[in-house]
Amino acid sequence: MLFAIDIGNTNIVLGLFKGDNILKKWRIATDLRKTADEYFIIFENLLKDLLEKIDSAIFSSVVPELDFVFNDIFLKKFNLKPIIVNYNLKLNIKLRYRNPAEIGADRIVNAVAASEIYKPPLIIIDFGTANTVCFVDKDYNYYGGLILPGINILRDTLHRWTAKLPKVSVIKPDSIIADNTVGAIQNGIYYQTVGGINYIIDLILKNYEKSSKIILTGGLANLFKDDIDYDVIFDPDLTLKGLNIIYKLNKG
Repeated sequence: MLFAIDIGNTNIVLGLFKGDNILKKWRIATDLRKTADEYFIIFENLLKDLLEKIDSAIFSSVVPELDFVFNDIFLKKFNLKPIIVNYNLKLNIKLRYRNPAEIGADRIVNAVAASEIYKPPLIIIDFGTANTVCFVDKDYNYYGGLILPGINILRDTLHRWTAKLPKVSVIKPDSIIADNTVGAIQNGIYYQTVGGINYIIDLILKNYEKSSKIILTGGLANLFKDDIDYDVIFDPDLTLKGLNIIYKLNKG
C-alpha cells in the first residue's frame, strides 16, 4: 500500500492507496512544533492495523520546516525511502516556468493529476491557505498561473490591521448586501474571492485556450464551487490522486 501525504500550510492531507483506489483519507492540522515521534503517534492512531501493510511512500510539501520531519518518519519508523515531490521527477507535463524550482509541489501534483485524468487544456484552481490558479495547454505545457491570498488570510488581515473589525467565521453568504458588520466582512471576503476567480478565468479563456476545462480542488473549494460562472469539475481528491500518479511514474 502507498502512503501519500500532502503537507500544506494549514492542513496535512493523508491518503492510503491500493493501486488507484483511495482506501482511507484523513486531514490533520499542520503543526511546526510537532516532532517526528509526535506525528508518528498520530499515524499509528489513524492507520491502526494498516500500518504494517504500507510498503511505499510519497509526500509533497510547501512547508520546508517539515520536509526533514516527514522524511525522518519514513526512514526511521517505516523503514522506507519516500519519494519527495520536486520539479526534477518524471512527470506527464512539461514545466515551462521560468525557474521550475520555484513551483510549489502542490501545484505540480495538481497539474499532473488533472492532466492525466481530465486532459488539457486546463485551468486548475486550488482553494486553500493561498488560492492558486494554474494553466496547462493542450500540449501538456505547464506555464504557471497566479497565487492569491485565500479567504482566511483576507479575514485575518482585516482583523489584524483594523481597530474595530472583528475576526469572523468564513461562510457562504445568503445575499450580497449585509446589514451588520460581521455580515459585511463575511460578504466582502467571500465575494472578493469569487469575483476575482471568475475574472481570472475570464482572462485566461480570452487570452489562451477557450476550450479549457476548469478543475476545482482544495480544502475550501466546496465553499465556492456553486458561484463560479462556468461549468467546473470539482475534485476534492485531486492532490492525493496526483501523488499516486507521480509515485507510479517514478517508482523503482
